[in-house]
Amino acid sequence: MNVGDVMRQAKENKRPLPSISPDTTGILLILVATISLSTEAIAAKIAYREGANVITTLSMRYLIAAVVIWAVTILCRYPWRLDRRQWAPVTALSLGGHSLTVLFLFYAFHFIPAAMAILLLYVYPSVVTILAYFYLKEPVTWRKLLALLCTMAGCVIILSQPVAGLDMRGVFFALAAAVINAVYLVCCTRLISDIPVVVFSAYITGLTAVFFLLLGLGGDKIDLALSAGAWQAIIFLALVCTVLSVITLFQGVKRIGASRAAIISTFEPVSTALLGMWLLQETLSGRQLLGGVLIIAGVMLQKRG
Repeated sequence: MNVGDVMRQAKENKRPLPSISPDTTGILLILVATISLSTEAIAAKIAYREGANVITTLSMRYLIAAVVIWAVTILCRYPWRLDRRQWAPVTALSLGGHSLTVLFLFYAFHFIPAAMAILLLYVYPSVVTILAYFYLKEPVTWRKLLALLCTMAGCVIILSQPVAGLDMRGVFFALAAAVINAVYLVCCTRLISDIPVVVFSAYITGLTAVFFLLLGLGGDKIDLALSAGAWQAIIFLALVCTVLSVITLFQGVKRIGASRAAIISTFEPVSTALLGMWLLQETLSGRQLLGGVLIIAGVMLQKRG
């Protein structure tokens, strides 16, 4: 047998690589977005510790993110123009949805512990599941309900803290962020079926940047005389917690739906706890490990939800 025969036989025996299903791809994308977002509270706390205020942090974060995403949109030649009918919902979701969710959450970090704020924020998967059932006609299967119970129980176990002495302003801001985020995610599901994800992300980040810049300039709250550590934290918030998380989140929602994405994203507390161990030398208790197991079980149930 000559070399040509050997190569021909190898080519005939070559098996195609197994393809990844859209369902699996969607779950992986949501997990990437979740892990990216799990670093948000840590980066925000570092920025605050280094002297940045809330409005400066958010203004610079979204300005940098908008520049990056718009550069990608233009360089990759995405059809970036919106129809007239799309301008109103995109603007409303940017200013009344994403901007307010982030603003309320970052103020919640000021009044209550970040872990408690995240716990209260994760009321939103329950709201999303209900809204998606009524407005998106997404079915509520027994697996989805069981996954929701597992992930929510895991969140409570991991982040449960004594509620005595909680500043109720922080509780209000976190719960408001949860409800607004739920409405935002459900409404985005319909829009991203007609608008490319990168383009939609470019408009969301761009309009959000304008919102925070106007808010900061109007109240004279933007201070750019920041330390190198503060700028590093803000750039991290822009590139990882915004550009990467927003694009992967919307790509995932497009594949598996809003309610499943919301339930899977409750993996964030587990990732936050692990990052806290690594970066802040925090420890995990037995109860927190149990909560992590429950959340991972909920994520795995979504494989066939």
